[in-house]
Amino acid sequence: MVTVYNTHTVKDMSESEKDAIEAAGIPLDTYLKGYTDLGSANGSAVGRFAVIATNILKHNLPIPPSPFTEMIVDRTTGFDKQDFRETLDGPPGIGKSYSAAYKAGRYAIEAAERFGQDPKDYFCKDNCALLEDTEKIMQILDEADKQQAIIIDDAGVSAGNRDFATQSNKNISKVIQTCRTKRWYVQFNMPVVTHIDLQIRELVTAKSRVFKAFHAGGFNLLKTNSSHIRAMFPKNKEYNPRFEFFGRKFDFWIAYCIDIMDAYKGFSESYDKARDAAADRLIHMISNEERDANDPRSKTMKRWDDEVKKLKPIIQKMLQEDPKTPIKHMMRETGLTEYKINKMISIIRGDKQ
Repeated sequence: MVTVYNTHTVKDMSESEKDAIEAAGIPLDTYLKGYTDLGSANGSAVGRFAVIATNILKHNLPIPPSPFTEMIVDRTTGFDKQDFRETLDGPPGIGKSYSAAYKAGRYAIEAAERFGQDPKDYFCKDNCALLEDTEKIMQILDEADKQQAIIIDDAGVSAGNRDFATQSNKNISKVIQTCRTKRWYVQFNMPVVTHIDLQIRELVTAKSRVFKAFHAGGFNLLKTNSSHIRAMFPKNKEYNPRFEFFGRKFDFWIAYCIDIMDAYKGFSESYDKARDAAADRLIHMISNEERDANDPRSKTMKRWDDEVKKLKPIIQKMLQEDPKTPIKHMMRETGLTEYKINKMISIIRGDKQ
């Protein structure tokens, strides 16, 4: 069982755990202070941080406190009715989805610890809208409780900056509008942050990116900044200062695989299956749209052809059983108008000739 510490529970860390941490070459301050002073934000600092993260996994050590996660939980569960919105970008295949899942799971564990509940009460696979999946977004809006962690994966598909008027984008806007009242922690993932609608970019609290992937080590290194928009003529001006905790400014954060936390073992596999299914649905939808776009028939003609295919056998059967079947009876059985019934009868008679 892997222990996940916060800045409060770490005070009860056993001496044996402290000895194991120091034996692994990890500064004890990483746990007791909730951060590691890496010096200047350069390549050497990144390397030292990567060694610490690697050794934590290698020696099966507890997960250190995350003041960033605690700040989000403070915000979504505190007295003021606030939410937290974050974008996470990075090149395809770099591990954005897994990083977001870890952050959401870590949030859920922190919230559950505070209120004596199960982490899955705050984040589970049902809280993930994958790819376009507009229906899933609407389901989340309808079903997710307050203070949930929500992931909109590949948000550039469902909230693209070139598709501002689509139903998908309108649904994403509903997520944005619902966030505060539901007090959610929402992450939007995409390869490049500018791929998503401007409205979302201007309303997020933080912007993260995968600074460097350490897939062999089982983690990603993230860089996170806050996001503030100041209205200035002729356009808004964005500021992205670093987050500050304990009187220090923070540059980097570690995102492990969510599976290392006991509450979410096996999550990655089920998430991959759901994502593959979402990709298949998206491809199928695009294929249908392309086929419809290339179909020379009008919508009225397509609808009529579908009605003929579906209802002609019903009318044909009624006429075979009683050639004098009243038109009104056929209309009640099929829902067609008198004009369409007569047209259908003409087709059936034409088939016999």
